This record gives sequence, structure tokens and C-alpha cells, in this order.
Amino acid sequence: MGIISVTQEDGLYWLGRYTERVYTTIRLYAKYYDEMIEHDDFYIQFCQRMEIPNIYSSGEDFIKRYGYDKENPDSLISNMYRAYDNAVTLRELIRSSALSYVQLAVYAMNRAAQSQAPLLELQKVCDYIVAFWGIIDDSISVNQVRDLIKTGRRLERVDLYARMRYEEGEMREAIRRLTSYRLARSGLACSKARIANLEKYKKDNILDYDDIVFQVEHIFDDD
Repeated sequence: MGIISVTQEDGLYWLGRYTERVYTTIRLYAKYYDEMIEHDDFYIQFCQRMEIPNIYSSGEDFIKRYGYDKENPDSLISNMYRAYDNAVTLRELIRSSALSYVQLAVYAMNRAAQSQAPLLELQKVCDYIVAFWGIIDDSISVNQVRDLIKTGRRLERVDLYARMRYEEGEMREAIRRLTSYRLARSGLACSKARIANLEKYKKDNILDYDDIVFQVEHIFDDD
């Protein structure tokens, strides 16, 4: 396999971010499904923390449109299709066997949109995404391909965990995984200052969730 182009690097990185975005958001979606329907303040707060437009009329409207509206760029299904589009263009790097799991996740997402029990199909989406990550780890011999996808995943996870105010232990572990390994190996031009600012949260510093989001958003700024 030859040198990975800048365009492919970007695609692999975003493939990691989109798959993680769908995976982690579905977990939140499932955990708070009933609450989102019954309490409008939850989805309003969700939109605020995710910095997405609140275009929804109710919790029930949010469940449907945020989950399955293909015309909504912020929806789960839109992000799943972005992951799939990236995977298709990167087929030669990730192989057809890995691409097939992303495709299966898209199929499951579409079934969820039509299902009376969507959480069952959404769990399948998560299962297929995990299978995709597993086959990337198991069958891709080019370190940079794996590390770019994992860097995207880890950055997205830290960003989402901070936005949604995850429990302290999970937040610190997500930061540890990101800063201890993936950023250094990805080859991406990350800001050393931003990495250092994130690393201070691995141990005893009081978590500043807004600052963590800021550091991730500016991780590629020049030092």
C-alpha cells in the first residue's frame, strides 16, 4: 500500500469521528429515550450543549427528526450516511469487509426509522459499528490507517462526553486514551499546547467541561 494522501487522511479521521458520534449519541438516545419524550427541557438542553439548532416542536418531534430525518444535517441518520460515504471512498484502505459493517449499520438505521421498536434496531447499529472498529483493529496492517480512525473516535468521544457532562471517571479515561496514545501516533499536526491543556484533566484537576470542549475544538490550531 502506498503513501496515504492528505484527502485520505482527512477521510479516515472523519470516518472515526462520524462512527463514534453515532455510537455515543445512540447510547445517550437509548438511555434518555422516555425522558426526551416526556420532558421538553431535556432535548432543549441537549441542543444547547451540542450547539445544534433547536428546530424541534416537542420531545416526540425531536426523537423522530433528530433520529431519522435525512434532511436534518445533525440527525443520527445523516451522520451515519456521512460515515458510509467516507467508508466507500476509502474502500481500498479499509477493505470491503470493514465497509460491509458500516453498510449494515446504515441498513439497521433505516429499519429503525420504520420500526415500532426503534431501540432494538439502534442497538444493532451500535453492534455493527463496534464490529467495524474490531475488524479495523484485526485486519488492517497499516498503522496510520488504524490510528487516524482511532484519533477521530477518541477526539469525538472526549468532545461528546464533555458536552453531555459525563461522569468524572469516564471523562478522565476518555482524555487519557486520547492524549496518551492516539494523537502522537496519528501523524496529524495537533497543537502541543492544547494536548497539554487536556492532559491536566487526566488526574486531579477539577473538570472544566466547557474548557475541554474548547481544547478539542481547537486541537489543530497552530501553537
